[in-house]
Amino acid sequence: MNKEQWDAISQNNKHYDGLFYYALTTTRTVCRPSCTSRTPNPKHVLIFNDVESAIKEGYRPCTRCKSNQMDWRGYKEEIAKDTMHYIQEHYKEKITLTLLGEALQKNPYYIQRSFKAIQGLSPLHYLHRLRIDEAKHLLRHEELSITEIALEVGYNDSTHFSVKFKEYTGVSPTTYKNSFLIK
Repeated sequence: MNKEQWDAISQNNKHYDGLFYYALTTTRTVCRPSCTSRTPNPKHVLIFNDVESAIKEGYRPCTRCKSNQMDWRGYKEEIAKDTMHYIQEHYKEKITLTLLGEALQKNPYYIQRSFKAIQGLSPLHYLHRLRIDEAKHLLRHEELSITEIALEVGYNDSTHFSVKFKEYTGVSPTTYKNSFLIK
């Protein structure tokens, strides 16, 4: 292992992914240079030009960086994608970080950090955006009351819904709905 390779490993540099892989003699795993696992002890690192060579030597692909899947975008990206999908499927229900953790079988705080790192907003902020977007659609196209729409998109009461709606759109739900009525 040369200094450039060690720098790539210790800095989790994605630019070196595919150029080389490193295997750990202690865990018998092979990783990409960008793997976000703990920085290894250099004396336990072996360098390989490709994953197949490491596998032939008895190493297994890392479950975190999935070194054998070149199209895999990263652990945090996967968690963010799974979180978005779960929220999109269940936005009408009560969703908490703890519930997300249980549903995705991941640490809720890691979900929060990963989602925010990839999406630029928290899962809760994303949930509110999704609910407000659906509420805007219902306000334009349905003859439901504000309370019925609030309940339909996952809020427990119209007051909380109205506060969040105004926070995200700048107008109240009633003002928004009235702007689409034929005059």
